[in-house]
Amino acid sequence: MVAGALSLARPLRWFDDYYAVAELGDGAWAIGEPRYGQCNFSYLIVGSQRALLFDTGPGIRDISKVVKTLTPLPILALPSHLHFDHIGNLRRFDDVALPDLPALRAQMRDGRFSLGFYQYLGFVEGFERPTFAVTRWIAPGSQIDLGGHALELISAPGHTPESVVLLDRRDNRLFAGDFIYPSEIYAFLPGANLADYAASARRVAGILNDASTVYGGHGCDRLPTVDLPVLHRTDVVALGKALGLAAAGDWRDGTGWYPRDIPVNQRMTLLAKYPWMRP
Repeated sequence: MVAGALSLARPLRWFDDYYAVAELGDGAWAIGEPRYGQCNFSYLIVGSQRALLFDTGPGIRDISKVVKTLTPLPILALPSHLHFDHIGNLRRFDDVALPDLPALRAQMRDGRFSLGFYQYLGFVEGFERPTFAVTRWIAPGSQIDLGGHALELISAPGHTPESVVLLDRRDNRLFAGDFIYPSEIYAFLPGANLADYAASARRVAGILNDASTVYGGHGCDRLPTVDLPVLHRTDVVALGKALGLAAAGDWRDGTGWYPRDIPVNQRMTLLAKYPWMRP
């Protein structure tokens, strides 16, 4: 966990001694974990009939207690991808969705989803792999109707094969998970694919406009001040360019050894593999 005193930039406020929350307007909330080393951010989007929780954090604390104070509606929990720091609280929700991908369907065992060792990566912090029930399979490209508020599930492989983002066309915003966030972008972990990641960045940039707001999955870039991890289309474009260089093996702007560091812009650095090491 993050040690020492932390300050929260507006509109974040402490919920308790661990979680921080921010109202984003139009029925959406950010739920941050500033005292956890990766400063995870999950997002709650509320409709008239139900709410969707995009990511659930590492599970060190019970995020459902926060969610229940923000809405009394039924919750659909949907992870942006399956790394340990995003699915730790899935077990606390009765309604859990995954992207409807053949590779994920194949991981069902006796009615429960079984995580791969390198898909989960929890061993790096001593977490044991959980299993969980999946109540909904949502096809990428489809709409998730919350009641008067629809979100579009978009496949965005690259960080992991199953990575997805959520597009809120009504409010012109994107909930991005680990697809993009201010800080060091991990593109070297098992399952990462630079060419797929670059293609995803180009596709997402084409969906957004200059007024779009992008909410990332981590907010560690200005510690000890904790900000909402807010980005824009220009950041997605810059990430796409860096990923294109990485996928092509052009390291002229890189420094360091492994994983290679490629500047994206003032807020982000891409950590990527050498071309002969990528999948």
